[in-house]
Amino acid sequence: MVAFSKIKPGDVLWDCHREKMGNTTASRMGSWRVNVISIDPDKRTAVASWNGNRAMVYSERQLKRLRRSPHQHR
Repeated sequence: MVAFSKIKPGDVLWDCHREKMGNTTASRMGSWRVNVISIDPDKRTAVASWNGNRAMVYSERQLKRLRRSPHQHR
């Protein structure tokens, strides 16, 4: 979890959550890179690019779910 006040433009954060492995009931923990492009402290939003896709606006709530380091796979 990342505090909004600690996020700066240029930061690399990680979106970590469970995902299904193909057409099965099995799941695994996945990690996706999020590049922070700019911060708007007044609106408490950020423009960021998830996993190399085009940049979009992230709300403070979405940003709080991100991590500083990727999930460590065992």
